[in-house]
Amino acid sequence: MKLIRKTSLIRRQKDSAVHCEIELCEAAGAPGRYLVNLRQGRADGEWRDSTRTPQAVDLATAESLYQRAIADRQAQGFADPAHLASIVPPAPAGGAAPAVTEAERTLLRRLEPGSWKLLDQHQRNRTIWRIGERRLRAAVPVLVDQLQRGDAMQDYCIAWAIGRCGDPGAAIAMRELHLRGTTDAVRRIALVAWLMLASSAEREQHAEALVARWPERLREALQRGDATELINLARKKRDWRQLPQDIWLEQLDQVALSRPAARQALLALLQTVSLGAGAFRPVRHLYKAAALRADGEVFALLQRRFEIVPHHPGNRVWSRGSYRPFAEEAAHPDSSVAYSIRTRYYLLRHGWRTLRRLGEIDDSAFVRMALAVLLQRDDQDASTPGRRGVRLLDRYAHWPLFNHLLRSHAGLRHSRTGLTWYRTAEHPADDLRTEAFPELWDRHPEALLTLLQRSRCEGVHEFAARALADNHAFCASLTPDQLRDLLRSPYQATARFAFAIVRARIEPAGPDHEWLVVLALAALPEARDYAMEWIGRDSARYAADPVLVRAILCAPEAAVRRHGWILCQAALRLPGVPEEIVVHILDWLTSDDAAGSVPAIAADLFHALDNPLHAAAAEAPYDALLRLAAHRLAAVRLLACRWLLLHAAPPSGLPGTTLAALLRDDDVEVRGMAVRLFAALPEHVLRQQVDLVAVFATSADGVVRAAIDDVVRRLAADAHSVAVLLPTLLDSLFRSEPADGVHDDILGWLTGPLSATPELASPDLLRRLLAARGRGAQRLGALLIGHFTPGQFDVRDWAAFGRNQNATVRRWAYGAFTAHPEQARADMEGALRLFDSKFDDTRAFATQFFAAHCGPEDWTPLLLVNLCDHPDPAAQRFGRAMITQHFDIADVAEFIFKLSQHPSANMQLFVSTWLESACGGDAARLRQLEPYFLTVLSQVNRGRVVKGRVQRFLREQAMLSEEIAAVVARLFARQVVTVAIADKAQYIEGLRDIQRRYPALPPALTIVPPTARDTTGAAVP
Repeated sequence: MKLIRKTSLIRRQKDSAVHCEIELCEAAGAPGRYLVNLRQGRADGEWRDSTRTPQAVDLATAESLYQRAIADRQAQGFADPAHLASIVPPAPAGGAAPAVTEAERTLLRRLEPGSWKLLDQHQRNRTIWRIGERRLRAAVPVLVDQLQRGDAMQDYCIAWAIGRCGDPGAAIAMRELHLRGTTDAVRRIALVAWLMLASSAEREQHAEALVARWPERLREALQRGDATELINLARKKRDWRQLPQDIWLEQLDQVALSRPAARQALLALLQTVSLGAGAFRPVRHLYKAAALRADGEVFALLQRRFEIVPHHPGNRVWSRGSYRPFAEEAAHPDSSVAYSIRTRYYLLRHGWRTLRRLGEIDDSAFVRMALAVLLQRDDQDASTPGRRGVRLLDRYAHWPLFNHLLRSHAGLRHSRTGLTWYRTAEHPADDLRTEAFPELWDRHPEALLTLLQRSRCEGVHEFAARALADNHAFCASLTPDQLRDLLRSPYQATARFAFAIVRARIEPAGPDHEWLVVLALAALPEARDYAMEWIGRDSARYAADPVLVRAILCAPEAAVRRHGWILCQAALRLPGVPEEIVVHILDWLTSDDAAGSVPAIAADLFHALDNPLHAAAAEAPYDALLRLAAHRLAAVRLLACRWLLLHAAPPSGLPGTTLAALLRDDDVEVRGMAVRLFAALPEHVLRQQVDLVAVFATSADGVVRAAIDDVVRRLAADAHSVAVLLPTLLDSLFRSEPADGVHDDILGWLTGPLSATPELASPDLLRRLLAARGRGAQRLGALLIGHFTPGQFDVRDWAAFGRNQNATVRRWAYGAFTAHPEQARADMEGALRLFDSKFDDTRAFATQFFAAHCGPEDWTPLLLVNLCDHPDPAAQRFGRAMITQHFDIADVAEFIFKLSQHPSANMQLFVSTWLESACGGDAARLRQLEPYFLTVLSQVNRGRVVKGRVQRFLREQAMLSEEIAAVVARLFARQVVTVAIADKAQYIEGLRDIQRRYPALPPALTIVPPTARDTTGAAVP
């Protein structure tokens, strides 16, 4: 036979190895026919021969059988000896440290046939799991032999262990187990293990097969590498028919091993995916796969979700018509519940157990996964510190994995579930390291540096800075760029760590210009103080660098910026340096770096320009300032306007388009400063723009009005300008105030620089002002009224002023009435308008004034009747008092007939006192008062006094004459059928008396005697 090809394979078992040789040979005496032969055995034992070709076959068939034989042996754990030599550590020599620890040797000895038979199923499973934890590749061939020789859990543990060991020779075995596994869990973990062992091409081929079954839109998005579209499609929760989303999520994880876009989409979806029924099961599968693959990103992300997402409440749920245990319902494939309290607590404990086991066996994956976990921490998710009884809880009290990793040796206690960590007493700060497995962190200082650069958690920064400080060699290798980034960190621990290294490097010579800027801009107060100390110590040295001075002037901290003023003062002694500083400031203001800084530093920066750098700023390039005036940032435009004001070039040279744009600016501060530029124009120019001055003077923006104040005062001496300006100012007062302070400023101008204007001395203007509804006009009228005399107005104006809402105006009116009572008496109707006021002091003054200064000759019946008919009760009382005081009985009849029509109860009572004198014995007058009598007698539950007085008066009058009795009988007859029972007897008695006295009158009622009845109730004849 002629040997065509030969493959040698080996499978290591404990302290021995099984060899296998596969040969492809040309058959003797049969050209073109081939045989495939195998030999297998131990090196020190007899080898067994076998063949795959009982009869010679053609070359193509022989090649196929040859490759299949190789694949079968690889599935059994055989591998290329050259490959094994590269991954299996050599046997230890002499006194060298053993390559395999005693614990690992113990595990491997358990796989020997004699020991294996003594183990029960649980012990076998635990042994296999421990082998996987320690990544003992030497055990892989034996594990492959044990596939499907125990329960499903044993197969699961074998797949998990082989995936951990990373032996590519077992990839085919894992693929076969994925196809033939007895449970879903076994098939799923076997697939994960196979993907870990498969080549890149095989993973890509597997991804292609999965993606081919996806909906078209998902496939297209993945082919384009569009992770955003993938995420959007997944979140729409559309029905994908044969591809449920929970299955798709697991497929996405498998595809993500070879497609970056799928990986990006997976991480984004896991941040928001629900942990409820339907979605939790694939999430749990991905979590276990991430732990097996040591996929820190997915593991840390899901671990954080388990910490912050609350579990399903309760241990029993209503389902299928009854309450069922949660675990029983959750086990159903179509369950409506998931993520119970027990599941959540298990997963939280499992996270620490996974990391702890990695750390205990000194696995390099520990730091990688712990790094991912710590990078997930964010102080925004931290809780508020508090106290529960004797337990002191800090803001990280509810981060169990964080506390296990970083505060295992900090003297903390935790609750029974391990989810809450606390102290029972205040703990003084110390410099001791408290993290778990510090030696692992010490061997990976680059991971600590990553935490300092990327973490968003103060507790993580404190740990990493403290741990890295012990690694002096690594600290010495940090580059200046890295230290600069760390110094700019907002976290004190990191910035303090970097500052200590920088300070040790630059002393005793002190910081150079570059380091001074870095220190001055650092977030750490100690670093800034150190920089400011050196500025004060050697300002001349640093003032010579315009870039440095500009950086200090534009620093975020006010104290640092003020030290920039010191540098500017020192720069004045250096020729040309102030001008360079100004140019650098202009350049910086036009850069993107200034975008977020200018609003906070503008005031201090302008102080430097207006004081130590004034001469250089006044000669700055004018075109550059004009460009700044059109900057997109309002703060830069505002600074440009202020700079233009101090520039040597006059404001009249400012282009009209630039000034117009600034005056229309959206920012009120910019508009105010633009008005100051406008106000700086020559006076002859301002006189031509009075209309614009009036617009600015009535602006709703206080800064605009303050800017135009000087212009208004300057134009007050020009009559033409005032004539144009005054109507606009007055019109604004008659309108509602557009903003607080507008009327105050206008009143200040009208009573100040514009107070001598003749138009303000017009009585007609004062009448308009005080009659206006606007408060501004009213206030101006109150301020101007003191410049007028009563003689400029009539009595009706005085009364109107007396009713004004402003107390000053009312007091002026009181003075006018008091000083000129004869003029008020001459127009009593107008003067009595004082009683129309809604203010008590005016009505009180009116009562006092008219009582003291008016006699009977001043009062007419019409005036008194109108006064008694006034809506104000006090005016009515005063009117009645005047009638009583100034008129006798002979004159009162005229008042009574008019006052009787008043509906007021008080007026009705007043009229009743005059009935006897006004109409006693006069039937005609009584008929005239008939409406009054009906009104009084018809009142129910009120007016008892006046009603009784009228009833007595009418009964007495009825006895005087038959004519009067007829009037009274008509009134009583009407009332007897309408009033309450209490008054009915009075009317019946009165009607009876009238009928007895005047029998000739038609009877108003008929008296019927009662029917006599016996004791049984029957009528007696």
